Amino acid sequence: MSDDGQASKPRVEISETGLLGQLRKKSREELLFLLEQLLERKPEIKPLIELLVELPFPDSSQQKRIPVKGNSLTLNLSSIRKQLEAALYYAGGGWRSVGLIANELSQLCEIGDGFADAGEWANAQAVYATITGETIARYEELEDEWQIAAIIDECTKGLALCLDAQRDLPTDEQLNVASREELLTALYNILKFGQDYGGIDTDVVGTIMRNVTKDERKMVERWLQQEIQSGVSNWRSQNLISFLEKLKEGLN
Repeated sequence: MSDDGQASKPRVEISETGLLGQLRKKSREELLFLLEQLLERKPEIKPLIELLVELPFPDSSQQKRIPVKGNSLTLNLSSIRKQLEAALYYAGGGWRSVGLIANELSQLCEIGDGFADAGEWANAQAVYATITGETIARYEELEDEWQIAAIIDECTKGLALCLDAQRDLPTDEQLNVASREELLTALYNILKFGQDYGGIDTDVVGTIMRNVTKDERKMVERWLQQEIQSGVSNWRSQNLISFLEKLKEGLN
């Protein structure tokens, strides 16, 4: 069960005496041959394998993160987008497809969690930001009441964690300026999504407030001013003005 009370998707268990047991007996060359055969028969899974192959190996002897990798993007972003495209393909199937889409997005979000758990913040951010960005862009096509919005919120928690974690890292291990701007942009877009559609419980405003640098604060202030001047609704405008005032006062 997840923290928000939703039932977690059951994991498929592979018996040690069944398929997993057979695979453990294979040599490296035999396993590579099996993978080649699988890709020949199911080429559509190639982007997923490209993502999974970058995941850190969950072995107790390898729990220590390689510092230089935490702020280095090693993922091929096209692999993530291909998986999202495959997941969102179900969007044309009506309300019954929402559960299928949510399950696929949840599995992708878990890949981001794997990177975050290993301290690979650049990779984690890329996964979370791509999921939220593409899903928000397509959201009006989906007949969603809560399931997909809940996945967006899960990824938002991941993005917040990525940003919070930077404060305790040595300077040479922190995300660079461009990556931080991309992260803040993703959070800001999620903030606007939450105002329009709801479903975002993560404290996006608080996350931004406690982490922005002086230059980033000015950047976010500029975004807010542009949004307010664009003629948004009174309700949204009030929320944005409140956020802007807090930034200007330098509250944390």
